[in-house]
Amino acid sequence: MTHAMTLVALLAALNFCSAVGVVYFKYLSRQSFSEISSSQQEIDRLDVEWNQLQIEEGTFSEHGRIERAAQERLGMSLPDMEETVMIIQ
Repeated sequence: MTHAMTLVALLAALNFCSAVGVVYFKYLSRQSFSEISSSQQEIDRLDVEWNQLQIEEGTFSEHGRIERAAQERLGMSLPDMEETVMIIQ
């Protein structure tokens, strides 16, 4: 009977270790999922910011905006045909 009780105790210990292992790996899994979720949110935030920066770049590099700024701030204008000189080399 001692042999049977030892076997039962061993199986109970293995069962307990297995249960603790399941709980631990479930904890690690949830922790990893939480990190993945926060990383995905950061990726989404950066993607939105990138799109906004691209729109802003397109707005500021617009040719018409540059021409208007040159006319308004610097008083520049396109020369007439009479004021244009062609240089031939």
